[in-house]
Amino acid sequence: MKKLCIASTNKGKIWELKSLLDGVFELYLLEDFGALPEAEEPFESFLKNAKNKAKHYAKFTGMPTFSEDAGLCVRALNLFPGVRSKRFIAESGGEQNAFARLENMLAAKDDRRAEFVCVSVIFDPQSGQIFTGKGAMQGEIRFPAQGASGFGFDPIFTPVGYQQTIAELGETVKSAIGHRGKSVRALLKNYREKMSS
Repeated sequence: MKKLCIASTNKGKIWELKSLLDGVFELYLLEDFGALPEAEEPFESFLKNAKNKAKHYAKFTGMPTFSEDAGLCVRALNLFPGVRSKRFIAESGGEQNAFARLENMLAAKDDRRAEFVCVSVIFDPQSGQIFTGKGAMQGEIRFPAQGASGFGFDPIFTPVGYQQTIAELGETVKSAIGHRGKSVRALLKNYREKMSS
């Protein structure tokens, strides 16, 4: 079984990614390689950020490395925060403050439609090959925050076809219908097709 390092330190993401990638690869985490310098996410593109992170960490792992970039894109805010989602939460001083800021930004807006977007990448430093996959989950922003599962904007996002937020629906449902699950499944399809050709 081919080795793969998951380039993430987010425990929620790691749980979700392990459930999707386990059995396909022999999985390793960044912590298995000691203290590594953090990769930057300087681009205005999920794909460019994901590629940059995968290449950055592959230099230290020496093995095929998985990375992804994801974010919440709110229609009425011109798809903000998008690639800045993680930064928006950090600059707000945490998730609850970020929710409050978003609520203020949307106060005069009728359109609450939004989508979670995720782009996943595997970079193989030996061959130089890059495999990609993209996934999205449509829904709407809803206040106040509800639910204790998940992370990030999950407590304020209700997917199309559901009455509960992602944080209320739980990790198993999120993995099945969510942007990250769709992205990784598309990535694995791309990977298998290229490796078998």
